[in-house]
Amino acid sequence: MKKPFLIAFTALILAISMVPAAALLLGYEAENRENRPLARFPALFERGKLNLSFPEGFDSYFEDHFGFREEMVSAFHGITMSLLQDTQNEKVIVGKNHMLFYQETLHDYMGLDLLTDEEIARIAACLRIEKEYCESLGIGFTFAVAPNKNSIYGENMPDRLVPTHEESNRARLYEALEKEGVDTVDFASLLLARKGDGQLYHDRDTHWNERGALIAYNAIMERVAKGADYETYASLSPTTRYDDAGDLHNFVLPALSGSRPRPDYGIREDFAYDEGVRPSQDTTFGTVSGKNSVSLHLFRDSFGNALLPLLSTNLGRVKYSAEFPYNYTLLDEETPDAVFIELVERNIKNLLLSAPMMPALETEAPSTGSEGGSAKYTSFKSGGYMKVQGCFDAAVQPQRIFLTLEKEGESRSYEAFPILEEQAQKLTGGMESPRGFSLTLPEGLSGEYALTLHADGISYALAPLTVAEE
Repeated sequence: MKKPFLIAFTALILAISMVPAAALLLGYEAENRENRPLARFPALFERGKLNLSFPEGFDSYFEDHFGFREEMVSAFHGITMSLLQDTQNEKVIVGKNHMLFYQETLHDYMGLDLLTDEEIARIAACLRIEKEYCESLGIGFTFAVAPNKNSIYGENMPDRLVPTHEESNRARLYEALEKEGVDTVDFASLLLARKGDGQLYHDRDTHWNERGALIAYNAIMERVAKGADYETYASLSPTTRYDDAGDLHNFVLPALSGSRPRPDYGIREDFAYDEGVRPSQDTTFGTVSGKNSVSLHLFRDSFGNALLPLLSTNLGRVKYSAEFPYNYTLLDEETPDAVFIELVERNIKNLLLSAPMMPALETEAPSTGSEGGSAKYTSFKSGGYMKVQGCFDAAVQPQRIFLTLEKEGESRSYEAFPILEEQAQKLTGGMESPRGFSLTLPEGLSGEYALTLHADGISYALAPLTVAEE
């Protein structure tokens, strides 16, 4: 009796184990709701040779595509969320009151691994340079941080995660920007002040919901609309829909449709996309409406998705760009009334990774009293412009950095972004305290130039730069 039972049990386990592979072989393909690229089937041969990484590639492919994967993932996470208040998913934190939080926001929430004061100052200096460039074109400039969900709903984070209460990157950056004279909108303060209106972020998504987006939208319009008529939607009262899912939901419960509540204001969209636009795929695109003549260029991330129908309906022209680093040469195509940057809090640190694509403004370099030590640079063409990225050895981070180009007795100076780019990092060998600089030279330069770097009263001689004439 015992032996037949063991055989039957073993056969059942084997049959269940074979179902995912059988479903895959029969063409089962689930919808990808996890907002990430799935692994592709690897080639057995590459460039005429056996692909030795095929087993590893196939393992990744099977892990992403096996039959009924979404159902199994959802069942596993549903059980762990119910029993353990955890998902066992490295991207998702289970909070209170049905809220899920993004793991990548944890350091901001806890006050860990914060940017140094010097790094905050460099970010503020970069944004000041961007502001000055926009102002030189007659364009208004504003910067704003879209707060992480746990910056607004920290009370719903798990009790086991206790913040240090160190001042956040966001708060310190706003203080530094005020000193630099950069206009800002403090979305976090506005949202915290309006929490009593109703929930402002989705339960199981990283982003603000329609109520939160309306608050951000009105703050933007107050800054950029310049007295033009626009709809505030203040008279609308939302209905509650129970169909909300979200990016975090899809990470852990991909097979289940959303059923969380969300506010629905029933706002009618009234705008048109530029011809040929694919909003879900294009990095940069534009919209037009007949509302007014005000134009805006919005550098944005995914928090801008909920702003798009509101801004596009109420501004005559909006151009959206998710390109990063920010590409200010896009302003050459058409000059807007205002530039607005919306950046999610967890990505503040990314502002130090790469300098914006922005033709440097000519300025007057400060006088220097002594010569410095080692300094190097690399240069290359990008988008028709010459980029110069380099490093120099300095015990203290300079407040401002200038590059002077001299040819035939004439010189031109430009302020550089205080960023040590990835390519310039390769040149730092032998430097005790390498500092970085990066800039995009304006058009119209050609020939060989002598280069001098100026930083805090010290000059650094660089190798000559040759700019080829187009």
